[in-house]
Amino acid sequence: MRAVATQGAAASQAHVAEAARSILGSGNAVDGVLAGVLAAAAESPSVLFGPFQLLVGGAGAGLLAIDGRVRQPGLGVPRPRGFVADEAVPASALVAVPGLPAAVVAAAAVLGSMSLTRAAGPAIELARARSTERASLIERLVRRGAQGLAEEAVADELMAAAGRSARGLLTREDLSSVLPAVVQCHEREGSSAAGVVTVPWRDAQGDSSWTQVVAACDGKGLAAVACYEARLDGLPIPALGVVAPPLAAPVLRGAARVRPGEPRPASAPVALRLKAGTIDLVIGIAEASDAEESLEGVIRVLGDVLALTGAPLGAGQGRLVAIGRSRDAARVIASA
Repeated sequence: MRAVATQGAAASQAHVAEAARSILGSGNAVDGVLAGVLAAAAESPSVLFGPFQLLVGGAGAGLLAIDGRVRQPGLGVPRPRGFVADEAVPASALVAVPGLPAAVVAAAAVLGSMSLTRAAGPAIELARARSTERASLIERLVRRGAQGLAEEAVADELMAAAGRSARGLLTREDLSSVLPAVVQCHEREGSSAAGVVTVPWRDAQGDSSWTQVVAACDGKGLAAVACYEARLDGLPIPALGVVAPPLAAPVLRGAARVRPGEPRPASAPVALRLKAGTIDLVIGIAEASDAEESLEGVIRVLGDVLALTGAPLGAGQGRLVAIGRSRDAARVIASA
């Protein structure tokens, strides 16, 4: 007789799914998702300094979202003159304040069942094979969270790469002021979205083809799904083994600037669905030019979760990541 799975992990990147599964056996769904995201950061140099958004529900956690979007830099200093219309904007002026490290630490502290150091084990092992500098940074941030960014060894490198002397906006106050938001969520209303939970700040603009997804469900009823970005562009910071993606808004002469500390828009094509008070579907869309619209399309036509298959979406609609759940079983529907 075939055993019924009570837990499962899925992701749009195979190494991320593997890391999540390796932790899920001894941790909960949040531990698995965090392990996956950190494995993504170990493999791709741009993930650690990009956005991270997490949805969690079930098992007494309620419905929560954690906002790890990057922030606009520039706290604690006067507005710069700004760039004129025909002036090339350097990559240093597009570096934002990382939100992922603080959000990951907050998620582990509030919702995880094991130490973040333990959940990060697969990621640190992977990072050591890719970049010793990146492995050291991940270890530091796992131990210290956002405070690790403000420590001299890290902050000096960031200031040299993206501070005022490099024509950037980043300040030491930015690095010491990152606070992730933990927000209560509510089910959406309407016939096509009944029971669906998404992050409450959805504000995506432009191409979301960089967005990746990881999801997990555990045997105690907790479900989690997160999205992050694995970009190929940005400003390399070799001493830290990372690439800072171009997510800040440059200051332009004669134009109002984006307020320092403001979250920068990021796609969040992830959702939970509840039926009769139980999460029966954990879902996300990765690598789509308009991932949130692709997710809405799936939600609009979705009926019984058992009818959902792992078949590829149409051209440009991205990669489906999904786990179906009942009260005593979990089934990975779509994963890399």
